Amino acid sequence: MIRAQKIIGIITIILFILFIMVPVITMNTKHSQISEIDNTPLMEFEDIGTKESFTRDYESYILNRVGFRNQMISAYLYANDALFDTLLHPTYEYGQDGYVFFRMPDEDPDPGYLNSFARYIKYMQTYCNNHDIDFLYCINPNKTQVYEKYLPSGANLTFWRSDHLLSKLEEYDINYMDNTPLLIDRATITQVFDRKFDAGHWNETGALIGISNILKTLKNTHPSIPLNEESDYTATTIVHEYLPLSYFRIDEPSVTYTRNNPEAIDVTATDTDIKLNETYNDYSHYINPEHPEFPKILVFRGSYFLGKEKFMNESFSESVFVYSYYNIFDFEYYIERFEPDIVLFESVEYATINKYFPKKMLDDVLKK
Repeated sequence: MIRAQKIIGIITIILFILFIMVPVITMNTKHSQISEIDNTPLMEFEDIGTKESFTRDYESYILNRVGFRNQMISAYLYANDALFDTLLHPTYEYGQDGYVFFRMPDEDPDPGYLNSFARYIKYMQTYCNNHDIDFLYCINPNKTQVYEKYLPSGANLTFWRSDHLLSKLEEYDINYMDNTPLLIDRATITQVFDRKFDAGHWNETGALIGISNILKTLKNTHPSIPLNEESDYTATTIVHEYLPLSYFRIDEPSVTYTRNNPEAIDVTATDTDIKLNETYNDYSHYINPEHPEFPKILVFRGSYFLGKEKFMNESFSESVFVYSYYNIFDFEYYIERFEPDIVLFESVEYATINKYFPKKMLDDVLKK
């Protein structure tokens, strides 16, 4: 009996040690890593600060790189959802009527930053106009703006940043369009953002509506641009099993669209020497050999356009899509390389921040 108790005790101690040591042994120490669950770059060991910031930085390095972190967070999520109907996720929270949103941040108006951002757009527009290139800036809405009535109880968003940016676009006489009113209107009759699946991006129905509206605007100056028609696509129901960047199961149906009889050819693989930011390096390039008379477009876009090129690339003789984050500061390089007829710059308010478009880099260009 005593021997059995000792064996059980030894096994318990071994299991306890393994429980502590395995996550440490399996820690992710690789460079240039992105957290799957937070969608943010992980701190590098050499970036750990000294003195005041050392403890905070070291703790962040360990907690975000520890082994099985995603699995532990997911188990905690399921337990709280089942017991308390609460979504305790580092990125998401429940709104009303089953909607999922990004966690409600404290609004940071930061008018100085928005002024620099608008001035940089004006700089881009002036450069394009001086080179006989049409320029259009498109601002797309957050899910919070479109489905404001479903925000979490107690949320008090003013959308001041969006309104202020729009006022600056007017002040600097920037050629722009705002997809927000259209998406709010269409949301009354169809789902333009999924209820749960993606708190940060429109679904394919919303993308088709928003990008079609962009084409309609561009057609005013380039009449040869064909518009999207309902008959151009076949809609198919799909099921999203998990929240993005999460192992939280939702099994939510949505709609995806397949282009009927596509003519645009993907030539991205031929651009082996293209200059791109190391972190934000998504890029795609299409040529439509059947319609050389269509204009050529260069698109600087955020994550709203990822995987949504099919709603635009058939309407141009050539279309180039560059991830705008950081790459926007090399826009002259892309214009010189591709010689477009149109430059489109697209962004959404929550991503119009220092993380993706650093104010120092904006101001450094504007000082030239």
